[in-house]
Amino acid sequence: MEKRSIAVAYAVPLILMAIVLASSYALGDGPAVIFRKVLFAPVFLLAIKGLRTFFPQHLDRTRSFSTQAEFQLLNALLLSAFLISVGPYESLRIIPLICAFAGMAILIAGWNLAFYWHDRGRAQD
Repeated sequence: MEKRSIAVAYAVPLILMAIVLASSYALGDGPAVIFRKVLFAPVFLLAIKGLRTFFPQHLDRTRSFSTQAEFQLLNALLLSAFLISVGPYESLRIIPLICAFAGMAILIAGWNLAFYWHDRGRAQD
């Protein structure tokens, strides 16, 4: 692995951890909650990377609609889980929390799928 690749491999999680730390501090979270949220940041990145092993990026252009929709939904579920875990949602009751999670996932998946098909259509022109 090149030195630059190693630096990026460490920098990206550290930057995300710093962003989570700053936002959690700004939300007024306690030290234990901040620590837990910061620890979740690299786990999220590993989960996204792991998802890509099942849906390799070099196959994005040739993937069927149903397979791409599955990838976008799984990706959106991971991002929604991360946002719910690090966001200001500790005081929500379970039903509003589930609705927020599902709403985020549907919006993110729809948004990503729309951009995917837009880009795919432009590439075929």
